[in-house]
Amino acid sequence: MMNQRYQLRAARIAKLQVHNIDVLPLVAGDADLINAMHQRLSGESLYYRYLQYRKPTTAEIVAVWRLAPAQGLGFVAVAGAEAGIVGLAYYVREAREKEPTAEPAILVEDGFQGQGIGRCLWQTLQQQAQQDGLRCLRVLSHPQNGRRTGLVQGGGVPYIANANGGLREYLIDLSRPAAAQAKGWWRKIRRLWLTERQLSLDDLQSWH
Repeated sequence: MMNQRYQLRAARIAKLQVHNIDVLPLVAGDADLINAMHQRLSGESLYYRYLQYRKPTTAEIVAVWRLAPAQGLGFVAVAGAEAGIVGLAYYVREAREKEPTAEPAILVEDGFQGQGIGRCLWQTLQQQAQQDGLRCLRVLSHPQNGRRTGLVQGGGVPYIANANGGLREYLIDLSRPAAAQAKGWWRKIRRLWLTERQLSLDDLQSWH
Protein backbone atom coordinates (compact mmCIF):
# COMPACT_ATOMS: atom_id res chain seq x y z
CA MET A 1 0.00 0.00 0.00
CA MET A 2 2.84 2.39 0.87
CA ASN A 3 4.55 1.72 -2.48
CA GLN A 4 1.28 2.25 -4.36
CA ARG A 5 0.88 5.68 -2.78
CA TYR A 6 4.42 6.66 -3.77
CA GLN A 7 3.94 5.38 -7.32
CA LEU A 8 0.82 7.51 -7.61
CA ARG A 9 2.64 10.58 -6.33
CA ALA A 10 5.63 9.97 -8.63
CA ALA A 11 3.36 9.70 -11.65
CA ARG A 12 1.67 12.99 -10.81
CA ILE A 13 4.88 14.98 -10.18
CA ALA A 14 7.18 13.30 -12.70
CA LYS A 15 8.73 16.58 -13.88
CA LEU A 16 10.62 16.97 -10.60
CA GLN A 17 12.88 14.01 -11.25
CA VAL A 18 16.69 14.06 -10.94
CA HIS A 19 18.79 10.90 -11.35
CA ASN A 20 15.70 8.68 -10.80
CA ILE A 21 14.87 10.61 -7.64
CA ASP A 22 11.33 11.97 -7.25
CA VAL A 23 10.79 15.11 -5.18
CA LEU A 24 7.36 14.79 -3.61
CA PRO A 25 5.23 16.56 -1.01
CA LEU A 26 5.74 15.35 2.56
CA VAL A 27 2.81 13.19 3.76
CA ALA A 28 1.87 11.28 6.90
CA GLY A 29 3.22 7.89 5.86
CA ASP A 30 6.72 9.33 5.40
CA ALA A 31 7.53 9.43 9.12
CA ASP A 32 8.96 5.91 9.42
CA LEU A 33 10.93 6.27 6.18
CA ILE A 34 12.42 9.58 7.32
CA ASN A 35 13.36 7.99 10.63
CA ALA A 36 15.04 5.11 8.75
CA MET A 37 17.02 7.60 6.67
CA HIS A 38 18.30 9.25 9.86
CA GLN A 39 19.58 5.87 11.08
CA ARG A 40 21.76 5.67 7.94
CA LEU A 41 23.27 9.16 8.25
CA SER A 42 26.89 9.75 9.17
CA GLY A 43 27.80 11.71 12.27
CA GLU A 44 29.00 14.58 10.10
CA SER A 45 25.71 14.86 8.22
CA LEU A 46 23.78 14.81 11.48
CA TYR A 47 25.99 17.48 13.00
CA TYR A 48 25.82 19.80 9.99
CA ARG A 49 22.03 19.52 9.95
CA TYR A 50 21.25 19.72 13.70
CA LEU A 51 24.50 21.27 15.00
CA GLN A 52 24.74 18.37 17.45
CA TYR A 53 25.23 14.59 17.22
CA ARG A 54 21.61 13.73 17.77
CA LYS A 55 18.87 12.04 15.74
CA PRO A 56 15.37 13.53 16.00
CA THR A 57 12.67 11.46 17.68
CA THR A 58 9.71 10.06 15.75
CA ALA A 59 7.50 12.62 17.49
CA GLU A 60 9.71 15.46 16.22
CA ILE A 61 9.54 14.07 12.69
CA VAL A 62 5.75 13.80 12.90
CA ALA A 63 5.58 17.40 14.11
CA VAL A 64 7.02 18.59 10.80
CA TRP A 65 4.30 16.84 8.81
CA ARG A 66 1.61 18.14 11.17
CA LEU A 67 2.50 21.79 10.53
CA ALA A 68 -0.52 23.72 9.30
CA PRO A 69 -0.05 25.23 5.81
CA ALA A 70 0.27 28.65 7.42
CA GLN A 71 3.14 27.37 9.58
CA GLY A 72 5.30 25.46 7.12
CA LEU A 73 5.68 22.97 4.30
CA GLY A 74 7.91 20.03 3.39
CA PHE A 75 9.15 17.78 0.59
CA VAL A 76 10.99 14.47 0.42
CA ALA A 77 13.33 12.92 -2.17
CA VAL A 78 12.34 9.31 -2.92
CA ALA A 79 14.62 6.76 -4.59
CA GLY A 80 13.61 3.59 -6.41
CA ALA A 81 10.64 1.23 -6.46
CA GLU A 82 10.88 0.57 -2.73
CA ALA A 83 10.15 4.25 -2.06
CA GLY A 84 13.12 4.78 0.20
CA ILE A 85 13.47 8.39 1.34
CA VAL A 86 16.97 9.80 0.80
CA GLY A 87 16.33 13.51 1.30
CA LEU A 88 14.14 15.91 3.27
CA ALA A 89 13.51 19.65 2.99
CA TYR A 90 11.04 21.84 4.81
CA TYR A 91 10.56 25.31 6.23
CA VAL A 92 8.93 26.61 9.42
CA ARG A 93 7.59 30.15 9.61
CA GLU A 94 8.97 32.48 12.26
CA ALA A 95 5.96 33.99 14.00
CA ARG A 96 7.63 37.06 15.54
CA GLU A 97 9.19 38.60 12.42
CA LYS A 98 7.60 41.70 10.86
CA GLU A 99 8.24 40.43 7.33
CA PRO A 100 7.00 36.90 6.45
CA THR A 101 10.11 34.85 7.27
CA ALA A 102 10.84 31.14 7.63
CA GLU A 103 13.77 28.96 8.66
CA PRO A 104 14.45 26.20 6.11
CA ALA A 105 16.04 22.80 6.69
CA ILE A 106 17.54 20.40 4.17
CA LEU A 107 19.11 16.97 4.55
CA VAL A 108 20.37 14.40 2.02
CA GLU A 109 21.57 10.90 2.86
CA ASP A 110 25.36 10.53 2.56
CA GLY A 111 25.33 8.03 -0.31
CA PHE A 112 23.17 10.35 -2.42
CA GLN A 113 25.03 13.61 -1.83
CA GLY A 114 26.75 15.32 -4.74
CA GLN A 115 24.11 14.19 -7.28
CA GLY A 116 22.01 17.35 -7.47
CA ILE A 117 19.33 16.09 -5.08
CA GLY A 118 19.99 18.76 -2.48
CA ARG A 119 19.83 21.48 -5.12
CA CYS A 120 16.54 20.11 -6.48
CA LEU A 121 15.07 20.03 -2.96
CA TRP A 122 16.39 23.52 -2.24
CA GLN A 123 14.97 25.04 -5.42
CA THR A 124 11.63 23.33 -4.84
CA LEU A 125 11.48 24.68 -1.29
CA GLN A 126 12.63 28.14 -2.26
CA GLN A 127 10.12 28.53 -5.07
CA GLN A 128 7.27 27.16 -2.96
CA ALA A 129 8.15 29.63 -0.20
CA GLN A 130 7.85 32.46 -2.72
CA GLN A 131 4.47 31.15 -3.82
CA ASP A 132 3.36 31.08 -0.19
CA GLY A 133 4.15 34.78 0.23
CA LEU A 134 7.33 34.50 2.27
CA ARG A 135 9.72 37.43 1.92
CA CYS A 136 12.80 35.95 3.55
CA LEU A 137 14.46 32.62 4.41
CA ARG A 138 16.84 32.63 7.38
CA VAL A 139 19.52 29.92 7.07
CA LEU A 140 21.86 29.12 9.97
CA SER A 141 24.80 26.96 8.95
CA HIS A 142 28.07 25.60 10.34
CA PRO A 143 30.99 27.58 8.82
CA GLN A 144 32.49 24.39 7.39
CA ASN A 145 29.27 23.20 5.76
CA GLY A 146 30.34 23.86 2.19
CA ARG A 147 27.35 22.13 0.63
CA ARG A 148 24.91 24.43 2.41
CA THR A 149 26.94 27.47 1.38
CA GLY A 150 26.92 26.26 -2.21
CA LEU A 151 23.15 25.89 -2.21
CA VAL A 152 22.65 29.44 -0.96
CA GLN A 153 25.20 30.97 -3.31
CA GLY A 154 23.90 29.06 -6.32
CA GLY A 155 20.21 29.59 -5.61
CA GLY A 156 19.82 32.54 -7.97
CA VAL A 157 18.27 34.72 -5.26
CA PRO A 158 19.92 37.71 -3.48
CA TYR A 159 21.12 37.10 0.07
CA ILE A 160 23.04 38.72 2.91
CA ALA A 161 25.63 36.75 4.90
CA ASN A 162 26.30 37.49 8.58
CA ALA A 163 28.12 35.90 11.51
CA ASN A 164 25.79 34.74 14.28
CA GLY A 165 27.13 33.09 17.44
CA GLY A 166 29.86 31.19 15.64
CA LEU A 167 27.53 30.18 12.79
CA ARG A 168 26.90 31.62 9.36
CA GLU A 169 23.54 33.30 8.91
CA TYR A 170 22.16 33.79 5.42
CA LEU A 171 19.15 36.05 4.90
CA ILE A 172 17.69 35.11 1.51
CA ASP A 173 15.54 37.74 -0.17
CA LEU A 174 12.45 36.15 -1.73
CA SER A 175 10.70 39.44 -2.47
CA ARG A 176 11.88 39.39 -6.09
CA PRO A 177 10.20 36.79 -8.32
CA ALA A 178 12.55 34.09 -9.59
CA ALA A 179 13.11 34.11 -13.35
CA ALA A 180 10.96 31.74 -15.40
CA GLN A 181 9.15 30.41 -12.35
CA ALA A 182 6.41 27.90 -13.23
CA LYS A 183 3.67 29.27 -11.02
CA GLY A 184 0.98 26.85 -12.14
CA TRP A 185 3.22 23.87 -11.42
CA TRP A 186 3.87 24.94 -7.83
CA ARG A 187 0.15 25.47 -7.25
CA LYS A 188 -0.42 21.92 -8.47
CA ILE A 189 2.14 20.58 -6.00
CA ARG A 190 0.52 22.45 -3.13
CA ARG A 191 -2.97 21.15 -4.01
CA LEU A 192 -1.63 17.59 -4.09
CA TRP A 193 0.19 18.06 -0.77
CA LEU A 194 -2.94 19.39 0.95
CA THR A 195 -5.08 16.59 -0.53
CA GLU A 196 -2.70 13.85 0.63
CA ARG A 197 -2.44 15.40 4.10
CA GLN A 198 -6.22 15.02 4.41
CA LEU A 199 -6.17 11.46 3.06
CA SER A 200 -3.38 10.48 5.44
CA LEU A 201 -4.94 11.54 8.75
CA ASP A 202 -5.81 7.89 9.52
CA ASP A 203 -2.08 7.06 9.54
CA LEU A 204 -1.34 9.21 12.58
CA GLN A 205 -2.30 6.57 15.14
CA SER A 206 0.25 4.11 13.75
CA TRP A 207 3.22 6.39 14.53
CA HIS A 208 3.04 6.08 18.32
